[in-house]
Amino acid sequence: MYYTWGLVILQVFPDLATYIDSTFTGILGGLLHPSPDFLVQLPIYLGVVLIMIIAMWIGYTMVTTPAPEPLEDFDFDEEEVAEKKEE
Repeated sequence: MYYTWGLVILQVFPDLATYIDSTFTGILGGLLHPSPDFLVQLPIYLGVVLIMIIAMWIGYTMVTTPAPEPLEDFDFDEEEVAEKKEE
């Protein structure tokens, strides 16, 4: 919706586009007219960063999660006795 209003305004005031282009070329020139190479490299870079963040999250979770109790130290007889008492 905002793009259509921008197109209407630029059709009514064609000099406005030249004014904006000449005023902000020095300040925001890279954002207003990005190179095609940058437009290809940006999603690739963001994808790699996203994969790295997910890998760091998995690594952090693995480091901070305590190890489970080993099964050989677990006493299974206590559970069987508790189940028989409940019945």
